Amino acid sequence: MFGESTSRSPNWRRLALLVALSAPLPAMATNGYFAHGYSASQRAMGGAGTALTEDALVSTINPAGLVWVGNRVDVNFSVFAPVRDYTTFARGENANIGIISIDPATVKSDNDLFYIPGFAYSRRIDDFSSWGVAVYGNGGMNTEYQGNTAQFGQGFGLGPLSFATQCNGTLGGGTPVAGRADPIGFCGGATNKSAASVNLIQLFVAPTYSFKVGDRTSIGISPLIAGQRFRADGLSAFKPFSNSPDKVTDNGYDFSYGYGGRVGVLTGVIPGIGIGASYQTRIRMTELDEYSGLFAEQGGFDIPSSWNVGLSLHLSDNLRVALDYQRINFSEVASVGNPLDPNRFVNDCALPRLLNGIIPIVGSSDQSSACLGADKGPGFGWQDVQVYKLGVQYKFAAFKFRAGYSINDGQPIPSDEVLFNILAPAVIEKHYTAGLSYQYSKSIGFDLAAMYAPSNPVRGKNPLSNVEATLPEILLGGAAGGSAALDNAFGVDPEDQDISLDMHQWEITLGFNYRF
Repeated sequence: MFGESTSRSPNWRRLALLVALSAPLPAMATNGYFAHGYSASQRAMGGAGTALTEDALVSTINPAGLVWVGNRVDVNFSVFAPVRDYTTFARGENANIGIISIDPATVKSDNDLFYIPGFAYSRRIDDFSSWGVAVYGNGGMNTEYQGNTAQFGQGFGLGPLSFATQCNGTLGGGTPVAGRADPIGFCGGATNKSAASVNLIQLFVAPTYSFKVGDRTSIGISPLIAGQRFRADGLSAFKPFSNSPDKVTDNGYDFSYGYGGRVGVLTGVIPGIGIGASYQTRIRMTELDEYSGLFAEQGGFDIPSSWNVGLSLHLSDNLRVALDYQRINFSEVASVGNPLDPNRFVNDCALPRLLNGIIPIVGSSDQSSACLGADKGPGFGWQDVQVYKLGVQYKFAAFKFRAGYSINDGQPIPSDEVLFNILAPAVIEKHYTAGLSYQYSKSIGFDLAAMYAPSNPVRGKNPLSNVEATLPEILLGGAAGGSAALDNAFGVDPEDQDISLDMHQWEITLGFNYRF
């Protein structure tokens, strides 16, 4: 009806996730860090498939579909290439004092070829129910920028004494550039980890139970077991502005685990039309303890909730059209959704810390709710994403030909959040897809899918590159615990440095299925 069909303990689960996450799995920065699709058929149809049951990996977007696919195993393997870069520009000609600016350059991220496995199994229990399991992943924060330098404290000095410096690394995590002094320790000082980089992988194991309600409707549920692996390097210059300076960067891989669920429904009560919907809960993960000074909520990095609805139109025996809508609630996770409020960050965190290194009697190193790692500390400022997906499938003999398109209503990164998102430039908005499948026999089939996501640069201001206040106002305001002159001194203005984030990507997926 919706497609075609033919007739342990928690410690062990954690160990299995740990082994899987230790493999060199990829980043998949498509819709934020959610993949545009999880099976070859979904990937070939723009990610659509909530109401179309083509394979056992339907459980990754709608567990209700599993009961319609019969007994089968699906294995996918993808080659994924995200090409990411940033471009930084000079500050304005009339720029004043700067906290941090990245020297003008275009820098391309290393690590732009990844290999993505996927697996699903489905087995009938009886004529009205099925069970199965799927293993799949998300990612999206995997960048590594070699080279370039950053300027700190431009114009910051007293008479002939200057506190300005230039540091190696995109975000200044290395040592001072040769010949430059660093009197108050702006530079991160790392000798072998100046390259700014992050790496996030999320893995899901989804056992699924699906059952029919009548002849045309089904319900499904998937408890989700999730694990994630993360590391950050080259961010040492930000350690002074954290509540836990030793837990910001260069601490190797850390792992966290969590549990959640997905529920779905699928119905064909209207002849020729399938209607599906599913909801994935927010998955509350254990904290990334080694990065409790980087992420908000002391290392919290939950997986946001999402939901989707879909239609499948059976226009003829051989022609299917699938339409999906998906919403991903990135803003509900503080470490992802908290914005960088430059005035609050500088006035309540950075400035007291800096003054403490110059004039300890007026500075402060106390814990602050505005610093990195705090509950309301800076995050990536991502907004929620809505995705619209369209897929077409035409069957001819043993072949199915597929094409698709998806578009976001706006990628998750606002133009005023480009500074930290150099590390996570998830700026993709559109996907163009195509593919085909070939049913070699009743038992064996093959799939092919291709995706291309074009460039969609986002350009915005670096709000920490220019201060609309004089040095006496900064020093006096900091000594007094703040002043009206500093209330909006660190906001976006025309003299700020411009930063442009860009990405394009392609992917090839091969699939194999076995029906039994």
